[in-house]
Amino acid sequence: MAASAPTVSTIPATVPTTAPSHFQNQSEAKLETPETPSTTQSVSASATNIETRTDLSPLYRLVHALIRPLRPKLVSFDKTWPEGSARLPKRPSSHYGVKISERRIQVPSTPQLPLPQADPATNTQNLWMYDFQAQRSESDVDREGAKTETSKTIYYFAGGGFQAPASGEHWKLCARLAKYLASDGVRIVIVSYPLSPKSPAKDSLPLLRAWLQLELKNAHENSRGDGGIILMGDSAGGNIVVSLAFWWAEHVASLKRELEGRDLQVERAKAAELETMQALRSVIVMSPPFDFRNINEEIAGADKKDPVLTKDLTNGAATAWVKDWPSADGKDPKADPTLSPNLQTAEAWAGLRESRLTVHGLFGTADVLSPDCKVFMQRCQKESIRGDWLVWEGQMHYFPLTQCYMVPEGKEGVNWLCRRVRES
Repeated sequence: MAASAPTVSTIPATVPTTAPSHFQNQSEAKLETPETPSTTQSVSASATNIETRTDLSPLYRLVHALIRPLRPKLVSFDKTWPEGSARLPKRPSSHYGVKISERRIQVPSTPQLPLPQADPATNTQNLWMYDFQAQRSESDVDREGAKTETSKTIYYFAGGGFQAPASGEHWKLCARLAKYLASDGVRIVIVSYPLSPKSPAKDSLPLLRAWLQLELKNAHENSRGDGGIILMGDSAGGNIVVSLAFWWAEHVASLKRELEGRDLQVERAKAAELETMQALRSVIVMSPPFDFRNINEEIAGADKKDPVLTKDLTNGAATAWVKDWPSADGKDPKADPTLSPNLQTAEAWAGLRESRLTVHGLFGTADVLSPDCKVFMQRCQKESIRGDWLVWEGQMHYFPLTQCYMVPEGKEGVNWLCRRVRES
């Protein structure tokens, strides 16, 4: 379906004011409880809570059996996207009665955060955003703990091997989240981040860092900091979200060091910047790659159970993303902590802990990426990083996407995400 004309803005960006449509069917807002009884184990250690589920519905078992012979054909990167943030003209205009609108942000390149692919004529780079606009309703799912007095914004980074934009399942998932969380004052925005191979990490991450810094300032100045900013991402998008989180924590720690013992009246600019950076409240990641080296000994066993991904596929995606990354002393760029968060230093983890950023995550174990997800989760536990984790034994790669196919575990995953957002 053709997209409407975009709204162009410079940061600070404003949200389109088009009135949201009414729900097509109010009954759609109720998640169904899986018929299969759940088997749940919860472990709480320090600030990190871990929940493990082992139940698998008959429908999921059927889906798993049907799609596994098709792998890796279910995931392909036939199209090479142009340099920079991709405009998505074939996006849907709505799902589940939730309107989807398009806008363009022009992010300036600065000496502090230069953008390698900025337009020389304007010294800015475009970043396309897709806003989900849902009407608030009292029929939202899981109303317990809902809050309407604050406003939160979820910026969603969709997975796609760093080479493909949001899929149809992603648009439907974000529409569901927007619909279910509307009464909580939550809005959802898909970020069309630059894709490899034309815009690998060395070009994409600087743009996203500059955008995040300015968006946090925008949120603070427009009183949206009360509810805060949430970064959410799955698979490749989850890797980007965690990379941004560590960068953010390091920047916050640096500002605090610079201000220590100084006169805040003199250092007003830095003090104001530190205050605006606090608008980032949490990150939520689903089944991301945490170590591009793919050397975890448990990967081989997970590869035998994965119905979607393969080790070779994830290796190829990582290679495309790290292309021309400036590694020190000729080291393998896949071992750079900025790209492989499991390799972050003790100092970086301490900065993340001291920032008090909440880190939530979920993953299934029938996924080649799950062994490294487990390593990251356990490191969060060790470092007392606040957050909740859901580990679902036997589940496929980022299973909440299956909610649009009525798979019970997909719906349970959406429920879990909604609860984490409301608690953030």
